[in-house]
Amino acid sequence: MNEQFLQLYDYNVWANDRVLEHLQTLPDDVFFQEVNVGFKSIAEVVGHLAAADEVWFARIKEEVSPALVSKSFASIETARHYMSQTQTQNREYLASVHDMGKHVTYNKHQNSISEIVQQVVNHGTYHRGNITTILRHLGHKGILTDYIAFLWARA
Repeated sequence: MNEQFLQLYDYNVWANDRVLEHLQTLPDDVFFQEVNVGFKSIAEVVGHLAAADEVWFARIKEEVSPALVSKSFASIETARHYMSQTQTQNREYLASVHDMGKHVTYNKHQNSISEIVQQVVNHGTYHRGNITTILRHLGHKGILTDYIAFLWARA
């Protein structure tokens, strides 16, 4: 059962990495360029994703959740480094979980670890879509991050 959720998390990491790699191929100012499409910039979306993942993984680990405050990154490279480190730590933790069906309680809610992993993946997919929308608004192309493309890349 763990393998299914580890694969979903691996997809999330792969998709985040693809987006950040793609952003590094664009002009430097694209990351911080202000827009009015739900988020102020791509940097703000990435900072939100990083902060939300911290909250969800604190809950999975039954630790006190930090406040959901977007991370502020000085550059795409800084964001990539931070995301890489935290995603590696999160993946290692998930690999050590023996019961993905275990329920954790937080803020008067209770969910299984597997449900929270699904939340993290869905949340990431949603906000990678925000990034694509912003890129298109700014006249740039997005990058394919569909789950099926992840599976193709692994084949």
